[in-house]
Amino acid sequence: MKVNVLKRSRGLLKVEVEGEGHSFGNLMQETLLEDKNVDWAGYDQPHPLFRQSIITVRMKGESQPDKALDRASKKIRADTEEFVEKFSSAIKIES
Repeated sequence: MKVNVLKRSRGLLKVEVEGEGHSFGNLMQETLLEDKNVDWAGYDQPHPLFRQSIITVRMKGESQPDKALDRASKKIRADTEEFVEKFSSAIKIES
């Protein structure tokens, strides 16, 4: 996965994430929107044949969008690890 900054201004960040499609873009958008400091978050997949998502986040007040992306990434990772752990436990119980 490669991340390119497309636009950065006060309270706004737009990044291109290569190798990721709708699943990642939607998950990142939903997670960003859970952040009380985020004013608006969205994603776009410019072309259906190329796996790339463009994530845009706009912040309230003086909050920094790169920190919001970092928090969202960490939350997604923690949620994924929790799911894997619970799923693995459920499989062991069924076996």
